[in-house]
Amino acid sequence: MSAPNLMPAVTDAQHEARFQFAIQAFTANYDPVEDRIRLNAIDGAGIKQSILLTRRLMDQVIPVIAKDLEAKIPQGVPADIVQSMTQERVRQVRREARASGAVPKPVAREPETPDWLCRTIHFKRVPNGLVAVLTDDRNVDAVLQLAEANQRVLLDILRATYRKACWDPRVFPEWMKLEQWPTVRQGARVVMN
Repeated sequence: MSAPNLMPAVTDAQHEARFQFAIQAFTANYDPVEDRIRLNAIDGAGIKQSILLTRRLMDQVIPVIAKDLEAKIPQGVPADIVQSMTQERVRQVRREARASGAVPKPVAREPETPDWLCRTIHFKRVPNGLVAVLTDDRNVDAVLQLAEANQRVLLDILRATYRKACWDPRVFPEWMKLEQWPTVRQGARVVMN
């Protein structure tokens, strides 16, 4: 599964020369100057990257994630109700984690943190969810593991960021109704860990 704007396949030799970055945690912010979503990401070794995501790319990626979640609903079950309830259950778990202090602090962008524009996102289905590979199509691959709960958290983060950016929310699935979304204060940061 890949976003529709795929570039030609990368050979093994080209792939080896690319910088590999395994995202451990990130904080998503809307960057009004760039008019893009900025993922301030960190890997297990403490290395940081700041990845810029365009609305056009995200508008292609969000349906891919939603369809993967929708494919897991058994036939004959009211899908919208199950999806909405499951989404709310994941939100409740996150609220409880925040209340108990189990959520790590946001990933901050340092002056020396490299910025790069994500041009393509490739998806690979794995037994427990998806693996997303964000790439600039030349030098960098950033890998993000997305178990089902993380896919749902990511959709919530993107929806809150879309709201802050005043971007059209119609790209999100019907089962993610506007009234379900928490209010995002101006300047608020959204964290996924």
